[in-house]
Amino acid sequence: MPVAGIGNPYQHLMMQGLNEQGRLWAFNGAPSRFFGILQTSLFSKPSYLHFDWINSYYWRKTNWMTLLSVPAFVVQVLIVRYLLQIKIVWTVHNIVPHDAKMLWVHRFCQRFLAKNCDWIRVFSEDSLGRAALELNVPIATFRVVPEGSYVGFYEDATTQTSARQFLMLPPNARILLYMGLVKPYKGVLELVQLFKKLNLPNTRLLIAGKALDATYQTKIESELTDAVRFDNTFVAADALQHYCEAADVVVLPFKKIENSGSVIMAMGFRKAVVAPNLSVVKERLSEQPQLLFDDAHTLEDRIRQALALSSDELLEIGNRNFDALKKHSWQDFAACFG
Repeated sequence: MPVAGIGNPYQHLMMQGLNEQGRLWAFNGAPSRFFGILQTSLFSKPSYLHFDWINSYYWRKTNWMTLLSVPAFVVQVLIVRYLLQIKIVWTVHNIVPHDAKMLWVHRFCQRFLAKNCDWIRVFSEDSLGRAALELNVPIATFRVVPEGSYVGFYEDATTQTSARQFLMLPPNARILLYMGLVKPYKGVLELVQLFKKLNLPNTRLLIAGKALDATYQTKIESELTDAVRFDNTFVAADALQHYCEAADVVVLPFKKIENSGSVIMAMGFRKAVVAPNLSVVKERLSEQPQLLFDDAHTLEDRIRQALALSSDELLEIGNRNFDALKKHSWQDFAACFG
């Protein structure tokens, strides 16, 4: 829970991995954001109730609706744990919600759930201390299980030449790609501004992803030049290969992050990745530490460094990233369940 839908490969592959072990039967709970927790528990009677993202159970568009939904969330969790005796587990995707309003509401709900969990999953050893401190629970509460890969889930049958033709990109330019949802904490606006300042010859920046905030979208669009293209859309599954294969380097300028499907996606397409030297990102990209940045200044350095590499050198880094994906699988998560 919650039901992420067929368009969310993470949840689909996670459940598939759990079911492949033969000991477990993982399935989606009730889709209701209001009383879905109780509905699932009463009618499906699971041994475990596993949460991915919990904010949809208490966060609403208006403050008064949120304040009414928080007690409903609390009561459901208490009934599930103490009356129905169902074990509660949670995968923490973000220790603190990014760009959150009324942070105290999120903190209260997260800490309340954490205290009522049998255990909590994080993706990185690096996250343990911060998660324990923020959620106010012992480190022993946590299980570290990295995410599996998306290799084979998305089609990858095109070439760089064909991909650039498909996207109408210059065939001989160096292309940097940012792909994913466009939000302030992901540093996309700052990336565009930095790229303009660099003024690199025969180089393009391609941003592929939907901006969820109209004001932030307008700020980015005001910075666009002929060398910067913004495809403000949810990238369809069948178009993903074209964006990834068209790029020479993937750039993910996140200001803060605990886990990133974009990193794992890029690794699956054998790409070198410029990304922050943070949390699970530095662990997943351990084969290419030379391209990880610590701040805005080193981000500039890493972009220049990546663009100075030959195509063969970038491919070698990409192949190492691809091979590193084999260290973890979706089935690994099953070991957490007794």
